[in-house]
Amino acid sequence: MPLTKPPPPPPKPVFDDPSTPPDFNDKFKKKETTKYMNACALEEKQSMKCLDKNNYDKSKCEYYFLQYRDSRNVASYEEQVPCNT
Repeated sequence: MPLTKPPPPPPKPVFDDPSTPPDFNDKFKKKETTKYMNACALEEKQSMKCLDKNNYDKSKCEYYFLQYRDSRNVASYEEQVPCNT
């Protein structure tokens, strides 16, 4: 059985340089703020900062993960329980 060469790979596509549409800044400034808010943004930021600082060793950031989890639990509980006004 003779060995044959595989066909050559297809040519790679050529893309233009990425660019920002001219009206991007205007659209971004006019963007509406959503009604949803991350109640745990601080805890999330602290946990990610800890991971960056410790070369993504999760065992060194356990405290921050617990804080984030507790914050998420409180936030989800507050969403479920209606406020007495």
